Amino acid sequence: MKNSMIHDTDYLEKYASKLLDKVSKNVIKYRKQRGLSQLELAVAIGFSSAAYLGRAELRKNNQHFNIKQLAKIAKVLDIDITLFFK
Repeated sequence: MKNSMIHDTDYLEKYASKLLDKVSKNVIKYRKQRGLSQLELAVAIGFSSAAYLGRAELRKNNQHFNIKQLAKIAKVLDIDITLFFK
């Protein structure tokens, strides 16, 4: 990576946003493959409703999953956490 890109905050924001979009799409993909609803997955990782999970999956209002949530989701779905980033 060019040194100028490292210091370009707009570039870094776009890169991070694309990565968060990819993670969210993969959470949806693997959740559906396992036949779980948003509510079922949300409850399994410790939420009382599907609201946050739904917003994070759709990236509504820039919501996203944190690493702890992704670790729990990967465990519930019985997949390697790295699959969310591919």
